[in-house]
Amino acid sequence: MTPPTPALPHKGGGWRPRLTSLRGYQRFCRVAWAASRPYSALVAATTLLMIALPLLVIAVVGQLVSRLPAAVRLGVDSPDGRTVLTLAVLAGLLLGVQWLATAVREAACEALGDRVDLLLQHDLMAAVMAPAGIGHLEDPATADLISVGRDTFDQWLKPGRLASELTLLVSARGLLLGASAVLTALLWWAGPLFLAAVLWAEHEGRQVARRAAENHYEATEASRRTQYYFTLGTEPEAAKEVRVFGLAGFLLGGYQRSWDRAHAEAFTGSSRRELLATGTLAAVSVAVLGGLCALAAQGRLGIVDAQALLIGLTALGTAGQAGLRTELALRTLDRHREAMAATPARPASAPARVLPPRSPRAEIRFEHVTFRYPGSDRDQLRGLDLVVPAGRSTAIVGDNGAGKTTLLTLLCGLYPPAGGRILVDGVDLSELDPRRWQRQIAAVFQDSVRYPLDVRANVAFGAVEHQDDLAGVRQAAESAGVAEVVDAMERGYETVLSTRHQGGSELSGGEWQKLALARALFAVRHGAGVLILDEPAAHLDARSEARLYERYLDLTRGVTTIVVSHRFSTVRQASAIVVVRDGRVTERGTHDELMRLGGHYARMFDLQASSFEPAPGTGVGAP
Repeated sequence: MTPPTPALPHKGGGWRPRLTSLRGYQRFCRVAWAASRPYSALVAATTLLMIALPLLVIAVVGQLVSRLPAAVRLGVDSPDGRTVLTLAVLAGLLLGVQWLATAVREAACEALGDRVDLLLQHDLMAAVMAPAGIGHLEDPATADLISVGRDTFDQWLKPGRLASELTLLVSARGLLLGASAVLTALLWWAGPLFLAAVLWAEHEGRQVARRAAENHYEATEASRRTQYYFTLGTEPEAAKEVRVFGLAGFLLGGYQRSWDRAHAEAFTGSSRRELLATGTLAAVSVAVLGGLCALAAQGRLGIVDAQALLIGLTALGTAGQAGLRTELALRTLDRHREAMAATPARPASAPARVLPPRSPRAEIRFEHVTFRYPGSDRDQLRGLDLVVPAGRSTAIVGDNGAGKTTLLTLLCGLYPPAGGRILVDGVDLSELDPRRWQRQIAAVFQDSVRYPLDVRANVAFGAVEHQDDLAGVRQAAESAGVAEVVDAMERGYETVLSTRHQGGSELSGGEWQKLALARALFAVRHGAGVLILDEPAAHLDARSEARLYERYLDLTRGVTTIVVSHRFSTVRQASAIVVVRDGRVTERGTHDELMRLGGHYARMFDLQASSFEPAPGTGVGAP
């Protein structure tokens, strides 16, 4: 019995190729010209030479062969002899120029292709990072299209390959037309018939290549399913359950069946048409060859004429070899166009108001703020009101999904509120330059990025424009409690934090958290006025988390600090504690005030504390 087939997410929102080959070539030419005009001109010139030189060589050789018998009979000093020598030298020069043009073309195509890929990736990176918000990155269809930037690192997918493949196609077309013209001059029906048969065979071959490109890009249900099975079987996220539940056989069988179906869909129908077209071309070629043999029997066929058919077939072979590679590159170029279109454009005029360094000086105020994530059917925040005093620590607690992290996301300007407003010292956040405001914020998020760079960069990224401040980097590391670990490394602050690099090192989870704190402290040192701590120690035990928060709050006194935690006991030392429930602030006060209130905070605190025994000297429970 066939195992059940899992439902799959539709990758890329149902992507299908939308550029015809001609439009794709036109767009590539525009991109290539923008990437490098000199190399584009050089590629175009050498491509024209690749068309003209083979035909010239054959013409010269044909003249040489036709005059050779007379030159042999009359001697080298005869007019025919001197002409043969001249033609031989000319043929040699043309062959040398052809060889040189081929070498120059290959080098120029490689250089131009690299510049095209650089330009496309640069433009995509700039477009993705241009918006101050992150909504476009959390849309699955857009995120899948943006992955095209990684595709261009694959040798067979690079749009820059078109610099080489397109020149091969153009030269093949030119040679094909030249060969057809020669055949037409000999036999009026041979040239047009041969040209039509070649173009049909090439068209069907391109359709097969296009289907293969779609299959590669998982544009069909079967190809997406094949990739899904492979991902489940090879990536670590599902490794435990795959082994515990014995899913290996199911995944291997599903992978094989989906692969068979994907390739059957991709090639069965189009392959039959390609076979018919190829058979037709073979029959036409035989007919043309028969006609040429008849002319030869009548003494009306020269060497140039005889080679016309060979040139045409060689051109077809060249175009066919480039077919799949061309289609893959065109699909990547198409995906790049869609990714650029899906990325929000930079606003024509952005807010330019800027607050002074270390703002806020008075308060941050949320007034009736409402927000719903794109695609969601419920509000995360519902008319939330909150005042965060400047220079003090405010802890935000609440159940999972209450809206705590969403509140911070809006404060960082990563999403605009759907309703209400956020004021910083009386200025609406929508009136501020979003980039400059974000530079006023130092944040330690739940899963801080672990950069596989050296320690110095990991800390200095808190204020990247001050990365030469090595004394500040050291001070931040010392304040965060990670300096001792760094000093024990052989290369100190120049140590790359990845064991994949020679001489690199790896940190423990707690050490990475301290390094993230150091990064935030470095940002505060250079002007950030708001410190956000969004459950950076969620995976620690209660005692370790409490000590970590004590360090945070002690090091940032005088800084507007907002701490989010689901553990009520670890934030009791904050100046004020805010309880968020169902997208609203329901309680506010100090720990003692909230305990006396006997509301949700007090009930949740007692519930959590009941699972622990007092830990001497910590003020919180410990297992």
